[in-house]
Amino acid sequence: MDYLDALSRADVVGAHPGGLALTEWWLEQVPLWAGAAVLDVGCGTGATALSLAERGMRVTALDVRQEMIDRVRDRARQAHLALDTVVGSAEALPWPPASFDAVIGESVLVFTDIPVVLREVRRVLKTSGFAVFVEMVAPTHPPSGWHQEAARVYGAREVPTLSSWRDRFLAAGFQPAVLRAGSIWSLAREVPPSGPVHGADVAMLGDREVGRALAEHFAWMERFGQTLGYGVFMLVPKV
Repeated sequence: MDYLDALSRADVVGAHPGGLALTEWWLEQVPLWAGAAVLDVGCGTGATALSLAERGMRVTALDVRQEMIDRVRDRARQAHLALDTVVGSAEALPWPPASFDAVIGESVLVFTDIPVVLREVRRVLKTSGFAVFVEMVAPTHPPSGWHQEAARVYGAREVPTLSSWRDRFLAAGFQPAVLRAGSIWSLAREVPPSGPVHGADVAMLGDREVGRALAEHFAWMERFGQTLGYGVFMLVPKV
């Protein structure tokens, strides 16, 4: 079982840099409005998608894992919120061009083919729209084994540096702005922490495979966490 499978099985919410507290922060920084068509790419168990729906937006939640989408549907039903859910890949979004006012993703791009996903996001965005991504950021001079262990523990295909993120966004046809960036450690001091087991099904945390995956996460953070950064990026299509 990999890290993302463990998050799904344990029903963890807010498993991205800064957790739900950072989500609430960036939601106050961007021009979203009631009625906006918003795509949540890699929605996980749906905390952000539901928060957007509560604000009156027309939300579509996409995730590659059926189990994640099932949890989103259950939460939406319990909260009496309307949103669309789709099982699918961020690398092949099943919508025509200019379908959304905004696309958001939190700790998603590093697990994908980044250029492919950004091109897809650019395609489905209206020219008047924007995207927001919250992502891990690699140090400029990482310790030995940093990227290899990030790939092994998390399944991360690529974790760019801050400047490399900017290059990826520009190459995909976006004008990027950094809304917030820094170290994970400093972020933990600035916003209330919501750790990797936030909102989890406590019973599932005792599952052997889930426990092993989360233990590897904690071990990685103990070894490399002080060098791990984060970024909150807002992307506007270049026209």
